[in-house]
Amino acid sequence: MYYIRERTNSDGKTYVITVKVANFEGKPIEKTKTWKPNFSLTEKQLQFALKRVACAFEREIEEKYCGRQKPIATEDTPFNEFALYWLDMLEKTKTPSYWISMMIAFEHIQAFTDGYKLKDFEPLLIEELFKRIDAQRKAEYKVKGKECLRKAVEATGMKRRRFLGLCGVSEATLKAAMRGERVCYKSASNIAKALDRDITDLFDVQAKEVAYKTNYLEGMKKFIRNTLAYATRLGIIGQNYAYRQYVTTRHPDAEKVKSMTYNEAQIFMRACESEKIQRKLALIFLLMTGLRKGELCGLNWSDFDFEQKKVRIERQYEFVSTRGTILKEPKTEAGKREVDLPQKLIDLLAEYREWYEEQKAELGDKWCGEDNLFIAKNGKRIHPTTIRNWLDDVLKKAGLPHYTVHSLRHTYITLLIDAQIPVTTVSKMVGHAKSSTTLGIYTACMWDHDQAASESLNDYFKKQEIEQF
Repeated sequence: MYYIRERTNSDGKTYVITVKVANFEGKPIEKTKTWKPNFSLTEKQLQFALKRVACAFEREIEEKYCGRQKPIATEDTPFNEFALYWLDMLEKTKTPSYWISMMIAFEHIQAFTDGYKLKDFEPLLIEELFKRIDAQRKAEYKVKGKECLRKAVEATGMKRRRFLGLCGVSEATLKAAMRGERVCYKSASNIAKALDRDITDLFDVQAKEVAYKTNYLEGMKKFIRNTLAYATRLGIIGQNYAYRQYVTTRHPDAEKVKSMTYNEAQIFMRACESEKIQRKLALIFLLMTGLRKGELCGLNWSDFDFEQKKVRIERQYEFVSTRGTILKEPKTEAGKREVDLPQKLIDLLAEYREWYEEQKAELGDKWCGEDNLFIAKNGKRIHPTTIRNWLDDVLKKAGLPHYTVHSLRHTYITLLIDAQIPVTTVSKMVGHAKSSTTLGIYTACMWDHDQAASESLNDYFKKQEIEQF
């Protein structure tokens, strides 16, 4: 509600507009504004102008102090408090894997950002936080069961299933521990706790401090950068100083895109040929199509058009921490795409189909599969980790260095660029939402082509000079 009071002074008439509202907590807010016409007005014009100015002032105060909903935050809001709001928004709008990764990142950095407000995140502070993130260390354990562990387990007199439920580990883990094999620290701790013994009584524990993996550290920085980006989009802060133009966001030891060389790819292909059909098809499929691991595991037979030699990418099957394996849509809308299949894969798929049907007939009523392409022993969709284990095994047999499953995708893209396929075409083939994504990741490959082009041009001009003489 507004009130207008007329005031007369040596300069003429001025008007004091008072607005009274109640804020979100029900407390009264009173604000005033002085207004004076810039030129002479008739009485009717004056009343109209006063009403317009008073209404505009009233709306301004209501929006600032008591709009229809409480403001999400202000620049004085603590960063950690706003980060929780952002995480809630992510859970509703983003993929579970991305949300979980950001939750884990926040768990690690909130001690660093505690006590800071959104307005405090200037370049110097962010540089300092990033240095502290890079300097983090963690304990890495090598834990093996001692000979006395088996006797301690047997002394409980419990049935194996009951004891496993008490300590919360799998039977395979317990057997490995009792054989003196290496197990993770958490499992060993749970077993010792179930036996009411100190972990060092039952396990040989060796600990050392190591640095976090670079990508893990980058995820923590990404959390700060993306949280501030959201605050910027909402107009809460004016600038996101966590972007690269203000601070160094990439860890100095971060690896560039790692892909196989042409010779390594040939050796890898030959090594795959001696593997069983399912493993052979999966690994060669990744190398010859550039699919992501989750996209491969999410394939169904119905996605294939064998006449056109194409496969439609519609979904991803991924393991998400705390959620287990989930089936979800591709990362971006561009991820939904058709991929052309070379004849090599068509032939392998035909061979695989025969094996697939044999497995299905052999299991009979125990078959749990549906339409999924790559299957576990019972016919259900294969776990994504299995692909990684297959790759590690083949690389070891072939005498090749370690590569991740995603490296096969990098190799595929690198080979396309090496074949001088246009970047726009490559982006479409691999499901990048923007060509700039491909450009940003694979600049080094294209730099090699730039140099080759420059050398070719140099040779051309040399040839022209020789011909002139």
